[in-house]
Amino acid sequence: MRRALLVSYYFPPRFSVGGKRAYRFAKFLPEHGWATTVLTAKPPRGERLDPSFAEADLPACDVRRDYLTDAELARMPRRALGSDGTVEAPTEAPLPVARRRGLARVAAELRYVRVIGPDAGLIPALAARIARLAREASAEVIFASGAPWETVLAGLLAGRAVGRPVVVDFRDPWSFGPVMATRPAWVRAAVALVERAAVGAAAALTVTSEMTRDAYAARGIARRVASIRTGFDPDAAVAPRRDGAVTLVHFGNCYSERTLAPFVRALAAVARRRSLGPGAIRLLNLGRVAGSDLRLAEELGVSRLFEHRAVLPYAEGLGLVAGADLALLTGFGDEPYLLPGKLYDYLLARAPVLAVSPSPEVARILEATRLGWTHAAGDAAAIERRIEDAVDARAAGRPLVEPDGAALAGLSARAAAGALARLFEEVAARGAG
Repeated sequence: MRRALLVSYYFPPRFSVGGKRAYRFAKFLPEHGWATTVLTAKPPRGERLDPSFAEADLPACDVRRDYLTDAELARMPRRALGSDGTVEAPTEAPLPVARRRGLARVAAELRYVRVIGPDAGLIPALAARIARLAREASAEVIFASGAPWETVLAGLLAGRAVGRPVVVDFRDPWSFGPVMATRPAWVRAAVALVERAAVGAAAALTVTSEMTRDAYAARGIARRVASIRTGFDPDAAVAPRRDGAVTLVHFGNCYSERTLAPFVRALAAVARRRSLGPGAIRLLNLGRVAGSDLRLAEELGVSRLFEHRAVLPYAEGLGLVAGADLALLTGFGDEPYLLPGKLYDYLLARAPVLAVSPSPEVARILEATRLGWTHAAGDAAAIERRIEDAVDARAAGRPLVEPDGAALAGLSARAAAGALARLFEEVAARGAG
């Protein structure tokens, strides 16, 4: 069996959704002829871990947690991210940089000066570790997944040192998208230059959506760019947990422009129109909740219908999604490039999906799988109608959707790993030149 080295800062049992992509590839690549060695970081001391994932489920994978030394890990500060589901405090959206004035504007811009990331100084040492492990494992291909972008640059340096092709993986766009939109124009320009050099040095670039693939293809900076979706684990056990109340579930963290406001407003309208109170209907957020959503629920008088829980193990959360009447999917403002990781959890659970998203790709997936609907955030009537349909379906004891099993199978991590294996074969045949 051939072998690939997967480098990902995040990896289970950490809660970060970014690690699930590498985990699923490590699990299913062996079915397509590629064993894996994974280089990842140890979880910081005291971080809550998810018991839903076990390395025993990766029989053809050697997991090495030497991405950082113990000394480097001890020096690394805990960075508060809105996407960190191990924190229970509600998130608050910061004031956009463009709306700040005077010294506050200068201070905000200085926070975003870094072009690569806060740990850029570790790149040489990390590159040496990757190169050493690539030789030890006899890896034919190095797969470096970002963010953090230090992983990508270190992977490229290591590939050059050992003469191995490097596939760089962008889970989110680097030089554009919601994160980069908050940064000063000169920082965005500098990032684009670094990105161009990095992607140009890679044997191939993989991204998670077709829209992101098309955007990078239009830039003409990659030798090869492929959309390889993360997919869901078709072997994962799903134990649905049904509540007595009609339940609308959001499985993930709300922060910045990712909020449940359209759903909260629709819930309030439906509850008022149908005279539904606690015990009859609820909106359940499984992850960090946005403070703005809590305030909106209070303002609209539906606080008692809005529940939230953080730090929930994946398997437990998946059961609640599978038992829900609607699984809620929200985009990131007007951002069209992202396919939220929770979409694959919803597909696995076969839960009816109500999406508020500007992404036509989300709409195509839900239409193809017959698993749900996509509406604009401002289309309150349509969102309310979908919630009322769920209420009526529960009362009648009938399913709200009839999923297309064949379409779902094509969106599994098994299928995604097959596409990645074919890409590995292609770049390995070309070599590192």
